Amino acid sequence: SIIGFDMDSVADTELRNEQCLNCHSGGERIQWHGSMHNLQDLSCSDCHNPMAKFSQSGLLREQSVTGVCFDCHQQQRQEFSKRSHMPVLEGQMSCVDCHNPHGGNADPLLKETTVNSVCYNCHAEKRGPFLWEHAPVRENCMNCHQPHGSNHEFLLNTARPFLCQQCHSHLRHPNDLQTTAGLPGGAAPDERLLNRSCQNCHSQIHGSNHPSGVRMHR
Repeated sequence: SIIGFDMDSVADTELRNEQCLNCHSGGERIQWHGSMHNLQDLSCSDCHNPMAKFSQSGLLREQSVTGVCFDCHQQQRQEFSKRSHMPVLEGQMSCVDCHNPHGGNADPLLKETTVNSVCYNCHAEKRGPFLWEHAPVRENCMNCHQPHGSNHEFLLNTARPFLCQQCHSHLRHPNDLQTTAGLPGGAAPDERLLNRSCQNCHSQIHGSNHPSGVRMHR
């Protein structure tokens, strides 16, 4: 009748988890049933070790939350190693600052109902409201940014001006389709693509409250 919590235990996952949830059923774990990790047949003991103290809190199997997550999420581990990344490897934040591993209101286990709401917890200056809004910003921060890491500055999905041209192209001067030849190291450098590229003029890309900021100029 003794229930084992190691990987070789004959007790099924549901039975092992119920032992934990008898006491730990509230708070962040209230949405465990039906969550992504629950549906993947993940056991509490896959992340926690109730018999030893390897971490400062949470009785984790590793020294940190990030270390536990990286055991399974190898792709995210690689993304955090890119040139521009969230400061997770530096210990300034951890996976649980954005995700609730025990369940959430939105995939992938976000602590808020939308991606933007998660981002606004730290980037409140981007929340608005703005007099002139940039539609893709209001829709989803991930339209332009990678949440974990990118080889482009500011975690951008791709380099400027090519990121902007995914929506803005072939509309005369403001949105002429620019190529690599127009970049500073190209064959025909274009002054509009130097330094911050489109943001040389359109500096308020997240939104503007200036009466003349309809083009995000100011």
